[in-house]
Amino acid sequence: MGKRRSLSLKLTYFFIILVLSVLISTGLSTFMNHTSAYMAQNEQKLTSIVGYLARLTEMSGEEFEAYQRIMLEYGDEILIPLDFVDYHAAKVAFYKAFNEVYPDKTPGIDVSYDEMSKELKILYGTYKHEYWLNIFETAAKSFGIDYCYYVVPTGQDLHMYYMIDGVREEKEVDGSKYINLCIDVEQPLKDHQHMWDAWNMGEYSPGFDITNNEYGVNCVYSYPLIINNKKLGVICADISYDKVNQEIIDDTVKHVVNIAVIVVIICALLSWTIGAKYISRLVKLKEEINEFSETKNPEVSYKIYQDVKGDDEIYELAKQTSIMISEIGRYMQSLEVKNRELTDAQKRIKEANELANKDALTGIRNKTAYDNEAIRIDDKVYHDHFKRFGIAMIDLNNLKVINDSFGHEKGDIAIRKVCMLICKKFTHSPVFRVGGDEFVVVIENDDYDKAERLVAELKHEIEEIYAKESLEPWERISAAIGWSLFDPDIDLDVDSVYKRADKLMYEDKKAMKEQHKGI
Repeated sequence: MGKRRSLSLKLTYFFIILVLSVLISTGLSTFMNHTSAYMAQNEQKLTSIVGYLARLTEMSGEEFEAYQRIMLEYGDEILIPLDFVDYHAAKVAFYKAFNEVYPDKTPGIDVSYDEMSKELKILYGTYKHEYWLNIFETAAKSFGIDYCYYVVPTGQDLHMYYMIDGVREEKEVDGSKYINLCIDVEQPLKDHQHMWDAWNMGEYSPGFDITNNEYGVNCVYSYPLIINNKKLGVICADISYDKVNQEIIDDTVKHVVNIAVIVVIICALLSWTIGAKYISRLVKLKEEINEFSETKNPEVSYKIYQDVKGDDEIYELAKQTSIMISEIGRYMQSLEVKNRELTDAQKRIKEANELANKDALTGIRNKTAYDNEAIRIDDKVYHDHFKRFGIAMIDLNNLKVINDSFGHEKGDIAIRKVCMLICKKFTHSPVFRVGGDEFVVVIENDDYDKAERLVAELKHEIEEIYAKESLEPWERISAAIGWSLFDPDIDLDVDSVYKRADKLMYEDKKAMKEQHKGI
């Protein structure tokens, strides 16, 4: 009995040392490999997003230059609500004011931005800042980046204006909360070497800065913005160094745990080979273990316990193996339950995502889905030179009158009716409801080649319905339509086509008002 205990003790020490050695070496190796892989992965993320944002701003050309000039001149007077979500209200406000001063003119083409009045410049700065801040925030989420921003030298040594700041800093004016714009921040050279290199040299400086501030330790990548051979500023993106380290540690722990399970099993198997007089019992034990491996039947644990008799290490080993197999059986059953739960959860998540992009009233896709579609098409335009698409804007007339006169239930009928007509006509293009009475069609696929005919047919069908005086007022729908196809010679992105279609839609609405005084 003493020898058996002595052997068990020695084997226990041996296995403990072996397991610890394997886990330590595996942990260190895994940590180093994961560190290299994660840093490379996050470096790719950061370089991709700053390059992507640089390309977007470069493509905007003079528009962005004018926006920057206005922000630097009137940034203190521009008031943007801290919690704003959508920039379209600011866009509409600017174009409405612009068209009142310069009817039938296009900003930046017929009228230079510098010629505009101060009031128009402030409206334009408000619209463009909300637009670009939305782009930066959306890009950060899409690329899995913590923070991206755009800085411009102030003229003071080692100081930068945070012109587009991914973190909305708060300021209070007359009791209301607004975004604090163009914050002047000192950027010491020792912490922002690559940022200043990107600005001073006017080209991307490989590598990254590591900063330590109130937001924690971050890796910062910087990319110079150059438009028309002129340096304007630096686009930067941050990712949390602590977050990366935590991900590396989590993955390393998971890997080490898996290795630990494997090592323990191997050590158990090694113990079965000790002593020639135990061979037959070890063979029997191996056969029954193999049976479990093939059948996955946890009842094998009872056979092992009954077949391997004795009063020594082999018996103890068989007993523990029997318990382990029983636990594995229960664990496998638990895994099956968890797998079913995971499948159900994934299904619910998918359904939730579909609901998030679906308009509840009409069943078509909503404004969020349109913004995602616009980003997807912009990416195809830039990378694949994609150009076979267009935008159609449809605005339902008289919705407020119907709601006020007959109730919102009748207004909903009008909305669903015009939606049905649009979807029935554009069968190969996605349709979105982007506002209460506004719809957008991304004209593509087979609809692209016959866009003009489809728009004309839709307009004709709506006019025929409106002409039927026998219908109820909420059934006599009327809508203004504007549409345009992407022109690579003048358009940079989806928004360019959207603006043109939106303008044509308002022109159509104006013409309809002159023709039908009730519209």
